Amino acid sequence: MSEPGNLHYFDYAATTPADPRVIESMIGCLGADGVFGNPASSSHAAGIAARDKVEHARQQVADLIGADVREIVWTSGATESNNLALKGYADMATGRRCHLVTSQIEHKAILDTMASLEKRGMTVTYLRPTDSGEITADAIAQAIGPQTGLVSLMLVNNEIGTLTDIAAIAPIVHAAGALLHVDAAQALGKTMIDVKALGIDLMSMSAHKVYGPKGIGALYVSREAAERIASQMHGGGHEFGLRSGTLATHQIVGMGMACELAAEKMASDTERIAGLSRHLLDAVLALGDVTQNAHLARRIPHTLSLTIGLPAFQTAMLGENLAVSSTSACNSAAGKPSHVLTAIGLDANAASRTVRLSFGRYTTRENVDYAIECFRRALNACRSKAVGTPISPGFSVAPQLKLDDLEAVRNQGFKAIICNRPDGEEPGQPTFSDIAEAAARLGIEARYLPVVSGKIGEDELASFVEYVETLPAPVLAYCRTGNRSGMLWNMSEPRRK
Repeated sequence: MSEPGNLHYFDYAATTPADPRVIESMIGCLGADGVFGNPASSSHAAGIAARDKVEHARQQVADLIGADVREIVWTSGATESNNLALKGYADMATGRRCHLVTSQIEHKAILDTMASLEKRGMTVTYLRPTDSGEITADAIAQAIGPQTGLVSLMLVNNEIGTLTDIAAIAPIVHAAGALLHVDAAQALGKTMIDVKALGIDLMSMSAHKVYGPKGIGALYVSREAAERIASQMHGGGHEFGLRSGTLATHQIVGMGMACELAAEKMASDTERIAGLSRHLLDAVLALGDVTQNAHLARRIPHTLSLTIGLPAFQTAMLGENLAVSSTSACNSAAGKPSHVLTAIGLDANAASRTVRLSFGRYTTRENVDYAIECFRRALNACRSKAVGTPISPGFSVAPQLKLDDLEAVRNQGFKAIICNRPDGEEPGQPTFSDIAEAAARLGIEARYLPVVSGKIGEDELASFVEYVETLPAPVLAYCRTGNRSGMLWNMSEPRRK
């Protein structure tokens, strides 16, 4: 396990450490000597002092995004904010304007909520991004209609760092009489936001993405949109009737301070991060076999998505002291390929070889140089262990495998092997059963299809095609030199789908 002092952290998109000034402000709201009262207790000094703290924090958040103080509703985080915006709209839209628009690359907090609304009778259009990972104003214009009530898009994508042109999209949404909800969890504190200038009606925010505490967030609700949103949590009418529950003063104060610091530090942080990000990107691309995803899109410098073009690569090869992600934290928990990466055209194998690096306030040049060296070592290791020769995406050929080759086969990403050599063809040749048994222990499927050069018939070709099309890719076929496996591939071309 990595020691904290040795950790080089590049996962700021997942969460950020709380700024020391945030921690200090929160501590002042916890003990008996601090501002610990219930903000709803207006009959005594302790409650009034807490209420003052809450309202000051509300102003700090409003100032960062150009909102009126009464347009900020406290929540437990961006996920709850997203649910309040979408479900709150749906509850008020019963029987009218029941069409929603979003994109395929939104956070799961949006996509899963949209799916739940579909079960309640709403219709949802999921827009596909461009090849560069963008959702365009033209796509919105084509999707929106007279029944559309709400459009929900993220301002900054959490996996690839792309920026959505909200300023161009908002007039299209409003011309149709719909509301525009923006998930700004990854944008807050990283790019300038003026909700009035951008034409945003509802906007979700989270403190822990901007050096504040976990468990607190906010939903911006414009005065015009407030009457079209129904509360999802009842029990006291707190937060202008939109979100009941005792307010967590210390967390709210922490978010307020985090937003004040973001306003103060955003320009200098972004300039410094852009330089570090550029240095790392240039150095890693120069190593070869690395591609930056969505590199043509408008983007923030804080997030890089890099796909390694070597089948042997696994994120774990970078070492436990380099904290990176292979996808969003939510996708990592689900154990599935990133829906964002597959939406922009990566297959499951490429997605599994993709690394997200996200930079933040405490990223140093030392961290960046360490990361570059980790990539250099991992790529060199992949190249030194290369097994087989690719002759098509998802299919490679190799000479006779030995038992101690199989771990390299697994590390190179192969999911299945096909033996095209008869057992006993040569003294000392490992038997297929031994190879298959060892492969099974490593989670690799194995099939036996022995052939002899010059005697490949229709039955052999039919079996080969069946294996290639049904086995999990990528597939590695082997024989004495690899030639017979290559012949099978070439001769079966007319039969393959």
